Amino acid sequence: MLTLLLASYAGAVAQRAPTTIPRVTPSFFSTYTYLSYSIQDKATSAEPMAAQGVGGTLTLRPDGTYQKRLKLAANGGTMSFDQDGRFTFTGDRITFSYTDKKGQPRTDQGTFRLQPAARLLTLTLIGYPAGNTGIYTLRVQ
Repeated sequence: MLTLLLASYAGAVAQRAPTTIPRVTPSFFSTYTYLSYSIQDKATSAEPMAAQGVGGTLTLRPDGTYQKRLKLAANGGTMSFDQDGRFTFTGDRITFSYTDKKGQPRTDQGTFRLQPAARLLTLTLIGYPAGNTGIYTLRVQ
């Protein structure tokens, strides 16, 4: 009897359709890889200018802290832009607060757009010098 039960159970398991594992949508709180960075200098051009050799990561944590490790190719080498600080967001607005290399408090503000299906995050920040815009495209790791 036990053999008969085990045999029928094994047959039922074998006939089941394989289950698909749903793809998990990335959380906003994640580590992202920089894909591109463009600067829109409104004084010289209406079109954004793409930076070269973009790389590095941005980590946004649920506790409101972040770590930025942006790398750009420049002058035959690599320039690093490292920041550790705090961020807040409301709606599509985001603010990054950090201490610059001179020990001065800084705040960068702008908007963000998370595209979970494409696993992309776009940050558009009011840039330096004043009036310019920095546009970052990142992919969740």
